[in-house]
Amino acid sequence: MKLKKLACAIIGIIFMLVILSTINVQASKSIKAVMQISKNELKKTEEVEITLKLDEYQDIKNGINAYKAILEYDESIFEEVVEKDFICKNNWEMLKYNKETKEFVAIKKVGSKVPEEVASINLKVKEEVEPKQTEVKTKDIVTSDGKRDINVDEAKVTINIIKEQDTKPEEPEVPVEQEKITSTKYKIEKEHISRIIPNTTVSEFKQNVTLENVTTVPEMVFTDENGNYLQEESMITTGTKLKVGKTLQFTLIVIGDVDGDSAITINDMAKVKLHLINKKLLTGIELKASDMDDDKDITINDLAQMKLILIGLLKLK
Repeated sequence: MKLKKLACAIIGIIFMLVILSTINVQASKSIKAVMQISKNELKKTEEVEITLKLDEYQDIKNGINAYKAILEYDESIFEEVVEKDFICKNNWEMLKYNKETKEFVAIKKVGSKVPEEVASINLKVKEEVEPKQTEVKTKDIVTSDGKRDINVDEAKVTINIIKEQDTKPEEPEVPVEQEKITSTKYKIEKEHISRIIPNTTVSEFKQNVTLENVTTVPEMVFTDENGNYLQEESMITTGTKLKVGKTLQFTLIVIGDVDGDSAITINDMAKVKLHLINKKLLTGIELKASDMDDDKDITINDLAQMKLILIGLLKLK
């Protein structure tokens, strides 16, 4: 009986040593999440930029290459955050955001080994909001060095919503002329600009549009699906985002570029084929890009035009 008790005690000690060893291993690697804000006092309709940063690396040898967290903010104060409100930093990329759960995730091809900014988020105060203090948090933060998950403590910032003070008599409102973009080459709708020829650069696109009442610098800002800014020589693809001035935003659609690589390829034809036999239907901007002849319907003629372009018998103008 004594031997049995002794054996149980030894097993218990070994079990505790294993747990303690695991804890020590977990504690050997750590990292800190930090949130920084562009300003801590906001009035109604004002915006704030919140920067997410990783800091205080400890024993991170392979580098951090993944970041996942939940964004927590007061929806009665701030307008709904969407994926385009995130901007990746320092080669962090492919950020995805679920506005329903407020979860977001980003990756980095070359692991981060030094403190750095991961991404920034733009929040805008609603029109009708009372002065109060509020917090914005990132919680349930998990990073990875490619070997295991590393849990990180939540980060938060405090923001004061203040009442706008009248410092001078009200002046009569001066009518503001509406910003406008027009084109004789492209088809401009409420949210989309389509009929863009494949392999069109940003510079070429600009030459074929006319702006009215746009005073911002730059007048037009182009970004890809990951929020990266495009340069003058960058190719326009189906899915490219365009912001004109302060008020206008569009998604660009390239003729026949169903997969978003700026050109018409075999892959685009394959997608249209599957759509035509109702095996995998196209929707949204992919559907619009497939409409080669602009008749608002995807038919065998659209597929035929793609083929003729590929073999050089048809040229888009």
